Amino acid sequence: MNTAWNLVTGTLTKYVLLAVNIVVGVLLMPFTVRHLGTSEYGLWMLVASMTYYFQLLDLGYGNGLVRQFADADARGDVDEANRVLSTFVVVYAVIGLAAAAGVAFIIVYIIPRFPNLSHDQIERAQIVVGILGVRMAIGFPMTVFGAATTARQRFALNNTVAIVFALANAVVTYLVLVMGHGLVALVASTTAVGLSSYAAYAWTARRAFPELRIRPSAFAGRLVREVTTFSVYLFIIQIGVQMSFNLDNLVIGGVIGTSAVAVYAVTVRLADYQRQFCDQFNGMLFPVVVRFGAGGRTDALRDMLIDGTRIAMTLVIGVTICLLGFAEPLVTTWMGVGFEGSVLPLYFLAIAGVVLVGQGPIGNVLLGTGRQQLVAFSTIGEAVANLALSLVLVHYVGMWGVAAGTAIPLIAANLLFIIPAGCRQVGLPMGKFLRLVLRPALVGSIPAIVACVAFRRALPPESFRMVIAEGTLVGVVYAAVVAAVGFESDVRARYLEHLRDLIGVWRLGRAAAPQPLP
Repeated sequence: MNTAWNLVTGTLTKYVLLAVNIVVGVLLMPFTVRHLGTSEYGLWMLVASMTYYFQLLDLGYGNGLVRQFADADARGDVDEANRVLSTFVVVYAVIGLAAAAGVAFIIVYIIPRFPNLSHDQIERAQIVVGILGVRMAIGFPMTVFGAATTARQRFALNNTVAIVFALANAVVTYLVLVMGHGLVALVASTTAVGLSSYAAYAWTARRAFPELRIRPSAFAGRLVREVTTFSVYLFIIQIGVQMSFNLDNLVIGGVIGTSAVAVYAVTVRLADYQRQFCDQFNGMLFPVVVRFGAGGRTDALRDMLIDGTRIAMTLVIGVTICLLGFAEPLVTTWMGVGFEGSVLPLYFLAIAGVVLVGQGPIGNVLLGTGRQQLVAFSTIGEAVANLALSLVLVHYVGMWGVAAGTAIPLIAANLLFIIPAGCRQVGLPMGKFLRLVLRPALVGSIPAIVACVAFRRALPPESFRMVIAEGTLVGVVYAAVVAAVGFESDVRARYLEHLRDLIGVWRLGRAAAPQPLP
């Protein structure tokens, strides 16, 4: 019961966190751009992109740490569990120092030589990168606390902390900008909020694992070797992902300028919301895949792959129809004049997002059944092609060329390598797989597109609220058709049964949940 309860509450709080982030982003992004200006906001996005790559210093240890700690905890070996955490506090402290050295290099050598930056912009960029570097250096060793809470399946604890600090960050951002402060003060204030969140994550770890004892003297080199064996391919995948999604701002900033980065940031934000809304359950599939694969349960893997991909595609295609159908009025009513250039790139990134969300269950199957090398090298190849294509196209067609450079390799890699490999892994013909997973979405998409066109012609949305209202109605049409005729009768009955079971778990979990002490 505890596991089911943790999964249900973790999923619900994760969606609450997503909703908070989307609402805060929708409200604050135009507010922030207006107060800072497009050039200054673009400078912020540009220098932030320079620090994203330090996430690669994690070396894939995050999932490996959770796996190692969970294994010791499942055996009731408290000393070993604490040894794992203590070892990786030391490992991450060293990584934090390496990140600080890298930040210093960027401040001294990279920023002063970056094209299209004025002298004043260089000075502010150096200060901002320095502030972000402090947060990274401290944040790396604090990673172990979140990992301990996650490994003990107390997902709701971490999610609740994230919700509280997302709201706190929004309040601080609003107050700093209303008081007339600029970019440096804003970054310093939000970084202070981020640093204080680490204490909260340490508290959640202590609550989830009361026996927690961190002792640097308990460092064990064997644990580093064991986790590295598992995490090395995840590290390669992380490199590819960072190259694919975080180089765009650098390419645009270097060739076009910081104002263009601000416009493209709107494209990236909307595409990110599209993926996040539809991709929340994919992360929970990995441990299930590992268990099925270890037990040789190919039939169960096949069923999970079909159901997981069918749900993912049904969600993401519906969201994408609403997003792209109202993209132009959405951007203009949300961000105002001057951001129309973000619409065309959004078409490319949104289509790429459909493929990316749809292949999530397939990627889990490949990673969980020992095909991590294929995923790793496919991701790296896609990233290299992305960079090369973006650098060529940006000179000819500007921002949408960068978006196309991201989308084309991603779509090609998944259609040519990842999806066929996933189908072979579970003994399923690719044609049959595509028919099974795409049918509900294709059935629902036709009336949804018709409804979208009808709204745009008969009642053109002239405000942000109208855009949201009409987009929601299109989504309702899509969902109703999918539920009524999109699924075969046996599939519909099975999903309804799962829903009833989920509600039952929720009710029992609430009844069995521990009550707070007086």
